[in-house]
Order: sequence, then structure tokens, then C-alpha cells
Amino acid sequence: MRRAGYWVAYGLVVGALGLGGAELLVRVLGLAPHLPNQYAAYREDPVLPHRLRPGVVLEGRSVTGEFDFHYAHNSHGMRDVERRLEKPAGVFRVLALGDSFTYGAGVGFEDTFLAGLERTLNQRDGSHPPVEVVKAGVPRYFPEAERLFLEHYAAPFDADLVLVVFVPNDVIDTYLGVDAIEVLPDGRLISNYGRRLLAQLGPGLLALYEHLHLARIPIRWVLQTRLRNEEPARWEEIYRAEGFHEEAWQEVEAHYTGMTDWARRQGTEIAFLHIPLRGPWDARHR
Repeated sequence: MRRAGYWVAYGLVVGALGLGGAELLVRVLGLAPHLPNQYAAYREDPVLPHRLRPGVVLEGRSVTGEFDFHYAHNSHGMRDVERRLEKPAGVFRVLALGDSFTYGAGVGFEDTFLAGLERTLNQRDGSHPPVEVVKAGVPRYFPEAERLFLEHYAAPFDADLVLVVFVPNDVIDTYLGVDAIEVLPDGRLISNYGRRLLAQLGPGLLALYEHLHLARIPIRWVLQTRLRNEEPARWEEIYRAEGFHEEAWQEVEAHYTGMTDWARRQGTEIAFLHIPLRGPWDARHR
């Protein structure tokens, strides 16, 4: 019995040292996926699926490891300079809505396309009013969330023009639905489907993912494989007429119609900007 106990203890020690060494190697070589803290500044909202927390500054490394980020939010919970809610006299105000592309994920604030738009319009020659672009893009937003924001929170900004940015993954997010995600207590987002998968795979899995780099590799692989197999979203059919996502397109159109009707009632102009993201582009993208 003493000999058996010795070998059990020996095996435990060797196993612990092996796992510790593997964990250290994975950390040093940066092999594990980064924690999804790039947008860890959300809060719940009675109307919207989520909103950005006001006054928060986020800094760190992207989930993909491609870039460092610095995101600063103003008192309205927007990645923008501080704005008065009341529009200043003589100013032409644009309210821009969209997702992480509009928010400017991966670039500095001055390099976002909305900051560039505001600069360009204000540097024009000739006589024209100053232009403010209120940058209301929120990561993981899509047409339904944007319509809800417009109907419940946009009126006090008194915009002269609402600019709505569409990107292809808006169709995927519409397909998944407005209830597909929830806000964690620490300000991060998790999909309801992902939470169910974690629960199915065993308690404590989220804690393992957060604290052990070595565990992230197999956990992420299992979750992504299950997601691909059980929650199909067909990128190749996004622009296909009468394809898999035709119903999602019709829902997008219905939300945009609602936004257009809202703008008409407010006496506000509205424009939709389509950014297809992936080329080569052809007649499908019209």
C-alpha cells in the first residue's frame, strides 16, 4: 500500500509539473486565444440588447492578437469626444449608427472613418455650417438594435441627418436575433448559445477559460466546432437572392423602413451606407 501511495503521489507531482510547464510554455509563446476583453464595457438596458458604459477607457490587446487598442467613451457611452445633448446653434449634426466597424475597432479614434468624415466636412472651402458627427456605433449592434436606439434615445440629439452603416454580418446578427446575447456582470458579452454550451460541457468551464491559457485552446475548439455544426450561419449566402438568409434580409428591410418612418416624423434626413467589406464585388452587392 505504501508503494502504491508513493506512485500515486509521484504521478500527481509529475502531472502537476507537466501541466505547469505546458501552461508556462503556452503563455510565453502566446499560443492561447486572448480573453475577449476588447469590449468589456457594456451595461444592460431596458430597451436595447446592451449599451456601452459612459466614461470608460479600455486598453489592451485584441482577441486575435493583431493590434493594441485604446477605446475611450464619453458621458453618453459613445466612442466620441464629449458632446452636449442639445445641438449647438448653427451646427449641422449627423448621428451615425452601426456596429464595431462604425465604432472603429482596431484603429485609433482619429483614424475611424467617422472622425475622418467630420474632419473632411469641416475642412471644406467656402461657406458652410460646422458639422458634428455623433459617433453612436456600438460593437455587436445590428439593424434592430439601431432602430430601437433611434426610436427611444435619438430624439434629444436633434440630428439633421441620421447615417446608418450596414455591413454583411448585420444579416447574420439579424438571423441570430436580438435576444442572442447577454451582458455578464463584468461588462463583457456572452451569447446565450455559448452560455448553454458551457453549461452542457460542465460547471466551472468559464473559470477555466479565464484563468488557464492551456485550457483555452481545447475549450475554444470545442465551442467553435459545436457552434458551426448547430447554429449555422451561411456567409456564402448573405448576398444570394432567395438564399438561406432571405428572411433575415426581409427583417433588415423592415427595420430600415421603421427607421425611415421615424426620420420622416422627426423631419430628419436619413441615409444608409453599405460597406460590403469583402471583395471582389459584383451585381449581388447592389
